[in-house]
Amino acid sequence: MTTTKSTTKAPTDRPPVDALQYEKLALSAFDLCHRQMCQLETLTTIASTLCRNPPITIDERHRHRIMLELLTHTGEEYQQQLAADLELFGVIALDAKGVANKELTAKQATQLLANATEIATRPSAATKTTPRKRSSAKCAAIVKKDHARRPVAVQH
Repeated sequence: MTTTKSTTKAPTDRPPVDALQYEKLALSAFDLCHRQMCQLETLTTIASTLCRNPPITIDERHRHRIMLELLTHTGEEYQQQLAADLELFGVIALDAKGVANKELTAKQATQLLANATEIATRPSAATKTTPRKRSSAKCAAIVKKDHARRPVAVQH
């Protein structure tokens, strides 16, 4: 009686990630957060400038339109950069789960994406909704006050 042993492939263990790679990842994540904070400050500055200074003259309207275009362009650039960063961190997260060394079926990929979406959209206790620094009524009051202070040029 002969017996045949069936050989099964044991999943290969991933080699441990060295501390240098973790340090690079941590620095990359820190730089991403810092860059996004600076970008949000830029967008906030442009938006508050537009809110505080309504255009009156033709030249001011032209500058206002240019600033709106700049705000839109800047926001679109930030979205593109964030999409690239999100893709990078998605790859890193999949690698950390050990998915990079495996072949995924469509069902497994769908499940991973569903889990990631659920985690990403879940409201966390750390994120609190904070009221805007200035409500639109306060902004309108500031604009009215600025109009009252401006000298009116009278032609004789």
